[in-house]
Amino acid sequence: MSITKINSKDGSSKWIVRVHVNGRGSKRLKRMFLKKVDAENFLHGFKSDSLKLAASHPGIPTFEETTFANEAEAWLEDGRLRFSASHLIRVSGVLRKFLPELGGLTPDRITPVFLSAFQKRVKATGLENATVNRETEVITAILNFSAKQRRIPFNPATGFRKLPVGEKEMSFWDRTEAQSFLEFASFKYPLGHSRRWVYVCYLVALNTGLRAGEIWGLQPRDLMDGGEILFVRRQWNRATRTFTVTKGKKPRQVPCNEEVRTELMGLIKSAPTKIDQTIFHGDEGRPINHDTFGDRRFDRDVREWGQRRIRFHDLRHTAATLMIGAGVDLKTVKEICGHKNIMTTMNYAHLLGENLRTVARSFSIKPAESLTTKTETTEEKSKLRLVR
Repeated sequence: MSITKINSKDGSSKWIVRVHVNGRGSKRLKRMFLKKVDAENFLHGFKSDSLKLAASHPGIPTFEETTFANEAEAWLEDGRLRFSASHLIRVSGVLRKFLPELGGLTPDRITPVFLSAFQKRVKATGLENATVNRETEVITAILNFSAKQRRIPFNPATGFRKLPVGEKEMSFWDRTEAQSFLEFASFKYPLGHSRRWVYVCYLVALNTGLRAGEIWGLQPRDLMDGGEILFVRRQWNRATRTFTVTKGKKPRQVPCNEEVRTELMGLIKSAPTKIDQTIFHGDEGRPINHDTFGDRRFDRDVREWGQRRIRFHDLRHTAATLMIGAGVDLKTVKEICGHKNIMTTMNYAHLLGENLRTVARSFSIKPAESLTTKTETTEEKSKLRLVR
């Protein structure tokens, strides 16, 4: 460890501190200061921190022995055992974007101040706050993993704050809009049409609240009890192009009304479908590619319909909202939609504005007429006694 004075051509002086990060023979750290006192304070603090670190974390590598790229690789390797396939694809994409800039840095460089500046640059590219947060979360997750695995002394990003994100209002159609869209779709894809399945897909989504992947994963054997129940046990993963266990990890039963049941049975009969083949499939028998369906066909149909535009996933919000508005209790809606928490289901209650006002005007509990009459009679008798 040493402090060296360097004189510049303009007559000013600078102070260089050189230290071995992990004893003689290890990588050497170099810092420059304008004042000698700052250099001395840094050196004193470095010695003190090194002694504390050695005493409290014996055997833990120092920051200078690794890079962010090394830690990212270790995190991804662990993630292959723990992450879903779609999440793994997403975070890998984030790392491909950031590693050229961050990969060669030692982890101790990625402090809250560094990340805040980095966050600002990412935000300047036009991304929304929620997207920026999701991407920077990958960086902090890697550092947190490394600290927990004792690959680095501590997480240098502790204290970094995400950008504020306001609650996004859920979009949904009211009953009139949903019925109008189904009328349009049924006219565009009439019975006997080669693409009648498109209308049936919309019908299923609005009547059951199934997720897109769950609709594309439905098979003939999932119609139970004469078709009155849909047994939801799998979903088609758009990222991996494979079947996965339905979200929520356990199968659930969803009521299938007569209209939906008739249309599904019609699809199965019109294009003979094997018991383990999906009801909704392309010309080659493969499940529907939702990236193409949602971004093209559904959006195009909504534009042609000409009324309020929403996303395909909002058909699920519409179904849940209309169920609650029709009087289905929250617990039942929770089970039908496959929500993990009742609080998720309760989020739909505030969307019911006019329905709740209608209930306030029409729902009333008051004393029965016989009870009121009996009370009045008793009061009259009491008055007569007083007169006598």
